[in-house]
Amino acid sequence: MTRDEARLFLHVELDDLEPGPAAPTLEQILARTGIHPRPCSACGQPARTSGVIWHAQLGPRWFDRCRVCFLETPPQIQVPLDQVLPHLRKVAAEIGAPLTVLSES
Repeated sequence: MTRDEARLFLHVELDDLEPGPAAPTLEQILARTGIHPRPCSACGQPARTSGVIWHAQLGPRWFDRCRVCFLETPPQIQVPLDQVLPHLRKVAAEIGAPLTVLSES
């Protein structure tokens, strides 16, 4: 699901989210989830992942999630599976890791 779909699923209001940058850097994201993590936007636990939701009137807003809230709202893969699998297989073979792919397609 998208970040905005996750926000709706977790019942988080856009007005409750802090303004954020249009394109956050890895450094900015790690600052929100590192040693002194921000609270999860949904439940208040320490955030383990962070990103920005863009809203037409409000602009970019930070959306921080703890581990549990993130796992309840898994992100959608932006790249088709048939484009990702060859890369996963190559890396798994290079490091000698077993790879089992489970897919509905």
